Amino acid sequence: MLRKLAKKITNNFGLKVLAAVLAVVLWVIVAGIDDPVITQTYTTSVTLENVNYLTENGKYSELLGGNNTVTFSVSAKRSYHERLSNSDFTAVADIERIEDIGEDGICRVPITITCTKFSSSNVEISSRQLYLELAVEDLGNVQKRISVATEGTVMDGCALGNVEIVTSNLLKISGPSSVTSQIDTVVATINVDGMSSDVTDTVVPVLYDADGNEIDTSKLKMNLSTVTVTAQILNTKDVSLEFETSGSVAEGHVLKGITYKPEQVRIKGEASVLNGINKISIPAEILDMTDATETMETTVDITPYLPENTSLVVASDAKIEVTVTVEAITEKTFEVPAGAFTLENIREGYEAEITEDTIEVVVTGAESDIEALSEDNITGILDLTDLGRGDHEVTAEFNLDSELYEVGSVRVPVTIRDPEDESASEEAAGSRTSGSSRSTTSGGSRS
Repeated sequence: MLRKLAKKITNNFGLKVLAAVLAVVLWVIVAGIDDPVITQTYTTSVTLENVNYLTENGKYSELLGGNNTVTFSVSAKRSYHERLSNSDFTAVADIERIEDIGEDGICRVPITITCTKFSSSNVEISSRQLYLELAVEDLGNVQKRISVATEGTVMDGCALGNVEIVTSNLLKISGPSSVTSQIDTVVATINVDGMSSDVTDTVVPVLYDADGNEIDTSKLKMNLSTVTVTAQILNTKDVSLEFETSGSVAEGHVLKGITYKPEQVRIKGEASVLNGINKISIPAEILDMTDATETMETTVDITPYLPENTSLVVASDAKIEVTVTVEAITEKTFEVPAGAFTLENIREGYEAEITEDTIEVVVTGAESDIEALSEDNITGILDLTDLGRGDHEVTAEFNLDSELYEVGSVRVPVTIRDPEDESASEEAAGSRTSGSSRSTTSGGSRS
């Protein structure tokens, strides 16, 4: 039995071995034709490792062109490719392996690609070294105080009070120095349009350059994304100003008055505060006119004299243009017609008349007041009480404003006669002139 089996096996043994080899070769050929090795491309995202390496060395980097994907070739049998996708590969760029930075700030980081689904014996990734390109520059770090601003107009009769940030107002900014070096101001703006009561809002700070242009913050890192801003809305009131002077002007001069613009200002504050305010008084010592000989023009800042818990609605109103007019005292002699005097309290039954056509009147006052005065403005009264027949000199009383003018003593010649005394009447008629003023009333006063 065994001999028969051995005989069968050894019979034509060479042919049988050859047949086996041919069968294996044929299988390999058939398998190669049915499942060949082919090359395909895949694309995957690149993961960055040790990303703080550049930051810790004072550098800022960004992907050139903003692209963080890589495309590569993979060789494998068709059957493996059919089970592969982009997600089955990882691409890693280790920043610590960064190559030298060129003068243009461009550098490369080698990318290591790995297949996570099959081993390298089944899947061969292209041996060509791939790189991730970065643009590198110095890292800038700045700190800026956030200022506040408002937009819109509050309701009529109201005004803005304090506008402030109630959270932290220090903004720390880091990013490429080409951007951070442009930052000039940081502003948080709150909208108060139409508001009549206090406003609180969460506001995004905006960065501006020196020309007032808004800066793109997409490449920057900031410690604050928003801040809380409050705006106080206050009531307003128009109040008058009151100026006084101290000291006396030089001898021979007079202080004519004080003028100023604006004459009133608008202040803001709580209603309970404003209700008790009617005017703003400026201390007299601010306008010291001691021994002054000429007009003084000055600007007075009224800010220190505003009532407590108030402020100006318009800041420029704080500067008040004040003029304190000082003039020299002068005198002038006027020739006043006799007809400008009124004769009063003539004794009953008598007549009286002024015996001169004009009367010299010396008036003293400020230059501008004297220039404004003429003979036509001067009138006087002669009181003839208890005066009898004959010639008299009566002291005149003038109607000029005693605060503006000082009139020297003026004695006016007056003749009083009894109309029944014919001789006296004829004598008086001979001495009268065309400019005389005469009273013909008896038993009372007449002008």
